Amino acid sequence: MKNKQWARAGILGCAVLGLLAATPALADGEGLHVIQGGPSYFNIGLGAFNAAGVSPGPGYSNATLPELNLEYQTGAKLFGVGAVYGLMANTNGGFMGYTGFYTDVAWDHWVLTPVLAMGGYHQGRGKYLDGTFQFRLELSLDYQFANQSRFGLKIAHISNAFIKKSDPGEDEIMLNYSMPLSFGEHS
Repeated sequence: MKNKQWARAGILGCAVLGLLAATPALADGEGLHVIQGGPSYFNIGLGAFNAAGVSPGPGYSNATLPELNLEYQTGAKLFGVGAVYGLMANTNGGFMGYTGFYTDVAWDHWVLTPVLAMGGYHQGRGKYLDGTFQFRLELSLDYQFANQSRFGLKIAHISNAFIKKSDPGEDEIMLNYSMPLSFGEHS
């Protein structure tokens, strides 16, 4: 039941992102707006894999593990939506490579970045997620400094969205640092 709620929340979130992206952008610093361009970003996140510690059943790992998350977000965007490429790895040999879409919603110096991605998950000795193909939802809230670097908190969820018999899912929480890359600047 919990994962069905996540799926509904993901669909609702995508609809809201679509509406925000369809609205005209305001000039920087003029209230809530979708960032239409700017630099590419390289993000580094450190935190907890399987932060909720929920196990899909007996015999499976329910350990909360340290995690490293690396992402590249393109500066080029179409209607405020850009591409993201990432890699997540935990200390039990589990990892996920993924690609998808993101947008940045800004208000003053705060930037909310939702991500919808898909990719391949390798369990290692970590949490069983019933399959290699998985979806990834992320939401980060970062403070943007004057030099355009960002620091904040990111939450993420990996799920097979019930395309398999079971959908154990996995939740993450991490601190996130984003550094702008000058070669990815677009206006």
